[in-house]
Parts: sequence; structure tokens; C-alpha cells
Amino acid sequence: MLTQLSRRDWQRFFSRMSAALAGGAAHVEPAGLDEDLPGNSIGLAGVSYDAAREELVLALEGDRRLVRHPREVHVHWEEDLLHSLELVDADGRRDFVVLRKPLRILSRER
Repeated sequence: MLTQLSRRDWQRFFSRMSAALAGGAAHVEPAGLDEDLPGNSIGLAGVSYDAAREELVLALEGDRRLVRHPREVHVHWEEDLLHSLELVDADGRRDFVVLRKPLRILSRER
């Protein structure tokens, strides 16, 4: 199911996602983020959202992706498993975070 998250839930969602990522390495498809990222997958170590600065940071293996002034966050769920994210910034640019293996995030907001 594809769901758009309410802005008021972003901080809590990304904190829970980061906690789930701390348990092991998750890998994402690089093509959805940037054509310049090498390889078939890249490690995702964490995600954080700073509401005051309006910045979303994806901590990638050896790099990071900064999304300034995110406008929308869409999540693809199946049960309690997260399959992907779609991030839309203020300019309408879309980043897709496709997890190679679904990530279990407990107590998700519906």
C-alpha cells in the first residue's frame, strides 16, 4: 500500500526507521537516488529529519543524500514491512529509496 505521510509524523517515522536500520545493513537501489552512485546497491545506515532546518538526510555507505525542504513523503508498506520511500522536495524533484530487502518497522503510523 502506498501512503503519504503527514508532515507531523515525519520526525517519529524517520526515528523509527533509523532505529530499525541500526540492527543491520539495508541496501537501496542507487538509480532512484542518483545516476552517479556506483554499483547495484548501496548501504543505507540511517535517516534523519530536522524539522527546524527542513532537511532530510539519508546516511548512505560512504556518502549522504540531503533533501532540502521536503514537500512530500510517500511510503510503500506491506503489513509492517517497508519496501520503499518516495521523497519530493520543494522543487518537485523526486528521490526513490527502494530497499532491496523490506525493512520491518514496528508501531508504524497508519
